[in-house]
Amino acid sequence: MKASKVFINGEVVTVDHNFSVQEALAIKGRHILDVGSTSHMMSLVDNETEVIDLEGRSLLPGFIDSHAHLELYGTNQLGVNLKNVKDIDNVIEKLKERAKATPNGAWIRGWGYNQNQLAEQRHLTKWDLDKVSTSHPIIVVRTCGHISCVNSKALEIAGLTNTSKDPSGGSYLRKGGELTGLLLEAAHMEMFQLADYSEDDVMLGLQTASDHFLQKGITSAHDAGGYGSKHISYLQKAVQEGKIQQRLYVMFGSLYDSPAVVEAGLKSGITTGLGNEYFRIGPAKVFIDGSSSGPTCKTRKPYTSNPEDSGILYMNQEELDSHLLPSHKAGWQITSHAMGDEAVDMLLHTIERALDQKPASQHRHRLEHAGITPPDLLQRIQTTQALPIPNPAFLYEFGDGYLRDYGERVHHFFPLKSYSELGIPFAIGSDSPITTVDPLVGIHAAVNRKSKQGNTIGADQMITVEEAIRAYTWGGAYASFEEEIKGSLEAGKLADLTLLDQSILSCAPENLKDIQVEMTVLDGNIVYEKQKEDVH
Repeated sequence: MKASKVFINGEVVTVDHNFSVQEALAIKGRHILDVGSTSHMMSLVDNETEVIDLEGRSLLPGFIDSHAHLELYGTNQLGVNLKNVKDIDNVIEKLKERAKATPNGAWIRGWGYNQNQLAEQRHLTKWDLDKVSTSHPIIVVRTCGHISCVNSKALEIAGLTNTSKDPSGGSYLRKGGELTGLLLEAAHMEMFQLADYSEDDVMLGLQTASDHFLQKGITSAHDAGGYGSKHISYLQKAVQEGKIQQRLYVMFGSLYDSPAVVEAGLKSGITTGLGNEYFRIGPAKVFIDGSSSGPTCKTRKPYTSNPEDSGILYMNQEELDSHLLPSHKAGWQITSHAMGDEAVDMLLHTIERALDQKPASQHRHRLEHAGITPPDLLQRIQTTQALPIPNPAFLYEFGDGYLRDYGERVHHFFPLKSYSELGIPFAIGSDSPITTVDPLVGIHAAVNRKSKQGNTIGADQMITVEEAIRAYTWGGAYASFEEEIKGSLEAGKLADLTLLDQSILSCAPENLKDIQVEMTVLDGNIVYEKQKEDVH
């Protein structure tokens, strides 16, 4: 049998059981034909075979982002990017430019601001946003995706007044009894429903997200939810129409009213695993707590930066059990957003109760984020065989805030080394658009554990580049029960590949984040080549 494509003279990082490194790889159609020496692969070449000389560069399995929000990432590209603004005047200026091109009464949306990076070192307020416009409703979402600020017009549309009661699991911030426009957690989620995008905008956003993910070598993604009830149907439509090219593992939940979505999944009679290699139903997912960088995640002890605050819970233990235990009984994989150690503790209690009620040896129940995970929780993760889905890129972007907000607890933040030592499988997710989708930044952060400013965030939890690669490839496949068909470069597996611009195994650790993806191969087809793409 002859190959349709061969890659020769390179560093083929197979991520097989032995993490073997080979010289060359051959593809036949949609699958890997063989892996081995250049001379052997050349024996599989005929006149129809495309030969690609790696010239020593690394060829890896296609990256699997095990926790990302494609709809949010894509629709963010339609809003005003505020990730790198330096002060509030700059925020106002950028939003005013958008207001000029926006009809009166239509929403203006911004995203990505971080109060810790603004000169004023404070959140936005409605008074700031009213300077942009009082005839447009305005919503600006913080980089964490759990907090937003709106102007007076948006508060009016939502029917919110100074006497409005806080929603369960959220808060309207006030000053002197008056709403400031700052919305935390469930309060933000409810407001975002009013500022939702049209179906056409969502479809455009999903296609944009897919294109950007391909440029970063991502061939599979575990979608962790959108805001609306139509999110899953949007994803399915986008896959069917070819707007999303990645293989999707779709969590059955929502960033807004996730218990209702989980309940709908139960009533439908479907379960985890339904679908095919392009679109597959993943776990039932709810929300327990808030964000690590806000900070709003629920911690056992108060924040180091604020002894009066320990975060926000969306639900109590009884409610969490009532949402997820029936899903486990019905054969679903279960998971939840759980960032603070109290939230991780709660999710583990639910998993333990689920397994007591109905034992299952291959449940692979997940913990999305599992941010603060001290030794007692690590032992329970090991005992239950649950799967953490950490986000090490957060250490790079938000690490200095972690040092301020959590102090010594950073040694238990995304404890990847401990996972490895205890034999706990884990898969890495970006949580994009909360931070960059680039897997090389995630790998860099897992290996170096340094913030953008160069501060170390729990050096004792550094892992090797090999361990980080495995978590971004095989780990993702394992977390979706698909390790037999993808996640490593072995004969018979799907031909999903990522070609880097250099050797990742000989790269200096401090330079890992600078490695670029040169080519992405999906189903044996080249779907991205750097030199042929426009720069975004």
